[in-house]
Amino acid sequence: MPREKYAKITALDKLHRKQKAAIRKERQASEDRAQKMYPDAAPLEPPPVQSAAELQSISLKDRIRSQEMRPITSSLPYSILRTPSKNLPIYQSVKSGGSKHITTIRKIQGDLTALASSVRQALGIDEFMTDMRGRRKANIVINRTTRHVVLRGWRGPEVKRWAEMSGF
Repeated sequence: MPREKYAKITALDKLHRKQKAAIRKERQASEDRAQKMYPDAAPLEPPPVQSAAELQSISLKDRIRSQEMRPITSSLPYSILRTPSKNLPIYQSVKSGGSKHITTIRKIQGDLTALASSVRQALGIDEFMTDMRGRRKANIVINRTTRHVVLRGWRGPEVKRWAEMSGF
């Protein structure tokens, strides 16, 4: 017989199971909200495939001109740079023994306040929340030393979806 069958389940084990289930629910809810943010957005279609004979008949200069190889400039006062592996620098972490969930946006250039307000508006987050003791806490915090924007809760999928749809 397996040992787990006879192991005594303590109240602490039950609490941990409830906490893990709550974390799974919160993550799934975040992914569902991310899917609902831009439901009509379809992935970009690849360019049409041309045969080898067509490619040989068109000169390299004409191909470059037809694809308009110009840098894309954004009118936004901020930008989020990608990591060397071409991923978005948006990370989720757990602190305080699993009771505090945060999402961090890194590698930001430009106006941090404008980025924070854009994220707040896109995700529909209130500016402040009130904890159990009645204290007001900011839902989005800007760390100007490290140039990070920190959000409360599991918001990774939503922020990544917003960043991709914004062109980052």
